[in-house]
Parts: sequence; structure tokens; C-alpha cells
Amino acid sequence: MTVTDHPVVVGSVLFTDLVGFTEYTDAVGDIEALRVLDDQRSVVDEHLGEHGGARLVKELGDGLMIWISTATTGLSFATCLLEAMSAIHTAGTFPLAVRMGMHHGESIARGDDVVGQTVNIAARISALAGPGELLVSEEVLTACGPAPVRRSLRPVGPVLVKGVVLPVWLHRFAAC
Repeated sequence: MTVTDHPVVVGSVLFTDLVGFTEYTDAVGDIEALRVLDDQRSVVDEHLGEHGGARLVKELGDGLMIWISTATTGLSFATCLLEAMSAIHTAGTFPLAVRMGMHHGESIARGDDVVGQTVNIAARISALAGPGELLVSEEVLTACGPAPVRRSLRPVGPVLVKGVVLPVWLHRFAAC
């Protein structure tokens, strides 16, 4: 298979990361840490079922990569997931906060995976988010149009992202 055999897809890429997972694993051990990953996956699977066009691409240690076919669905999915994860964390039934980052654009489908600069930027955005935060790029909002979820987003401004020449304009959603 050659590079030209891989279709270009347009959608949003969301990365999640459990804040402090390595330290948590060190404190409680691998078995308890695995339980936390299973619990996270259960919450994500529940929300994937509610948002058509969203799918888990892969698990990356304590993080996840999710591809969503439209920016509007992606933003709705991401905010619902962040609120759900933050609620169980605040209630004390989930020990760690989650951070998320999302970018929208073209990616290259490679089997069940997606690769490309949209994926790279989404991963970098996720790393910039604080506990309980979702950071989304301006490209997500542009692709959404005047979607109702935008009301809860606050502008961050242009941010330099590792490996990307031009600044990426970001917006922040923090769970209540």
C-alpha cells in the first residue's frame, strides 16, 4: 500500500490525559491503576454511544485518542465527557482529573488509525490543558459555526505549540 492509497478524512481529533496518573500508579500500584483506566473507558464508551460519528481510535497509556466526524459533534462530545469525568472526580468516585485538547482538520486514514498534522496539533493542545480543562483550537469553532456549546468557551488567545511554526488560537472550556 502506498501513501496515496490512504484516504484523507476531515474531522476533529480529541486527546484526553489523566492528570497525575504516573504518581497515582506509583502510590497505589498497577492493579488499582488498571481499575481507573477501566472506569475511564466505561465513561468514554457511554458517551461515544450518545454521540454518533465519534469513535475511540486508540488508548495511549492513561490517555485516549478519539476521532469525531464533525466539529459540532466533537465539541458536544468533548464537553459532555469533561463534565462527566469532572463530576465523578469531584464526587470522589474517580481519583484523577482529566485534561483534553481538540483540533479540527484533515487527517489521513491509515486502517483504523488517523495520522497527520491535525492529530499532532490536537496532542500538543491536550498537553497544554490544565486539570478539568478542555482546550480547543479556533479551527474547531470555525467548523462548528454558531453552535450553542460555544457559549461556555473562553478565549485563551494565540499559543505557540511545539513543532508548529504559527501560533494556534485556543479557547478554554472548564467543567463546572
